[in-house]
Amino acid sequence: MNDGMTDGMTDGKKDLAPERLFTAVRLSPELRGAVGGMCRRLSRELSFSKWVHEEDYHITLQFLGDTDSRAIPALVSALRKAAADFGPFTLSLREAGVFGAPAAPRVLWAGLGGETDRLRELQGRIVAATLPLGFRAEERAYKPHVTLARKYRGEGAFAPGQLDELTREEAALHASWRVNQLVLFATRMHNKPMYDIVEKITI
Repeated sequence: MNDGMTDGMTDGKKDLAPERLFTAVRLSPELRGAVGGMCRRLSRELSFSKWVHEEDYHITLQFLGDTDSRAIPALVSALRKAAADFGPFTLSLREAGVFGAPAAPRVLWAGLGGETDRLRELQGRIVAATLPLGFRAEERAYKPHVTLARKYRGEGAFAPGQLDELTREEAALHASWRVNQLVLFATRMHNKPMYDIVEKITI
């Protein structure tokens, strides 16, 4: 949670519920559909308990946490300044991988290729722009990816060799798209899709 973003109001009115926010870039609509189709096929073979809705596919730039709704206009203004004149760039999906124990991974993801240096530059700009507003940069290294599924629950151990076959055979894992905007998202737990667009910002 960011510092000072959910302080109580001083005029006696009830606080608005905070929004759980993050910034991200999305896959193109066509690629979201292709990856969604791939994951529907995979869900019959790979026993992950939660598959991401295709409208929720994204690459996180910065997790912002619970944020007072009244702080959103200033946040959007800072994001617009950070993204101004940045310019579009191209990314591609590259491979499938997992986070967590190899035999029981917690996340199935798609890796990235293309102009990942520009993605990292944009992420750095966003983090720098939000620091003066009280948001914190994550201490762990930035590892951009697209989450596809969570929580492996198969009866047997997960076989990492399946990832090599998946990477070879799925066309969606070799597709590219043009990134021309970043998105401020709000999380709606238990909804499908789970992320609402708060603001789209052209880069």
